[in-house]
Amino acid sequence: MYNIPEGPFIVNGIKSWIHCVKCNGQKSNSQIPDKYHYHDYIELLYAFDTDAVVWSGGEKNYFRTGDLIIINSEEPHTFTYNRESHYVCIKFLPHILYADENSLFEFRFVVPFLLENSRQKIFRSNELQNIDVKGLISEIMTEWDSKEAAFELVIRANILKLFTGIFRYWHQCNILPETAQITDTLKTALQYVDENFITATEAEVAAICNMSYNHFSFLFKKAMGKSFVEYITFLRLREAEKLLLSSDKSITDIAWRSGFSTSSYFISKFKKYKGMTPRQFREKTRNMVL
Repeated sequence: MYNIPEGPFIVNGIKSWIHCVKCNGQKSNSQIPDKYHYHDYIELLYAFDTDAVVWSGGEKNYFRTGDLIIINSEEPHTFTYNRESHYVCIKFLPHILYADENSLFEFRFVVPFLLENSRQKIFRSNELQNIDVKGLISEIMTEWDSKEAAFELVIRANILKLFTGIFRYWHQCNILPETAQITDTLKTALQYVDENFITATEAEVAAICNMSYNHFSFLFKKAMGKSFVEYITFLRLREAEKLLLSSDKSITDIAWRSGFSTSSYFISKFKKYKGMTPRQFREKTRNMVL
C-alpha cells in the first residue's frame, strides 16, 4: 500500500480552484483498500446510487445513497466498492470558503477543514434537512458540464450554500466550538505554520507576529480552542500518518521527518492521536478487512 500525492488540476497553465467528476466504481475484488492518495483540495463526495467504503487515514466510513462525505485538505483516503456505484466528486481549494486573501471574517470557516481530523466527515441523507444537498450537487454538475457564462459563480455559490448548511447543522447539534474572531495576525501565524510546521516554534511564530510569547500563546489558544503546541503537534502527526501509509521508512526516520525530536515522544503522541502505536497503525492499514 502506498500513499500518492495528487497534483493540482491545470487549466490553460493555471492551477484550477475546482474540478468536478462523475465517478463509477466497480465492485472491488479485494476488501482491503488499495493505494491511498491525498491533495490540497477539499473534496465533496455525494452518493447518487452507491454502496462503498471511504477509507480515510486508516478509518472506514460506509458511503451509501444520499450520503455526503467531506475529505479534508491533505487527508489520505481511498475507496472500496461493495457493488457497482455512482457518485460525484467535487474538489475545490480551501480558499473558496472565504472571499479573498484578506477576508478575516470568513477565514474562520475554513479552519476546521484544514486542521480537524476529528471533525464529522460523513452526513447521512436524513441529517442535513436545512438544505437541498442533492439539488445543489446536481446543479453544480450541470454547470460544470455545460460551462455556460459565469458557471464558476454558480458552482462557488452552491459550495457556500452546502457549507452554510453544514455549519448550521453543527451549531444546532452544539458540536461547533466557539472560537474568537480570526485576526490578521493569527491568520499570518496559521499560514506560516502550515508551511513550516516541521521546524516552526512558538517563540519563532510569536516574533514573526511582533508579539510577546505569552500574549501570542494566550490569543492563539483563545481563538483556536487549542494551544500552539497542540496545534503544531496535530500537523506533525498528520504528516507522520501520510509517511506511515506511503513508505517503508523506519519509525525513527518518520518521527524525525515529521518534526518530532525523539521517536519515543512521537510514539506516545501518535498513540494518543490514533489509539495505537505507529507500527500498529501501519500494520492495520495494510491488513484491514471489512
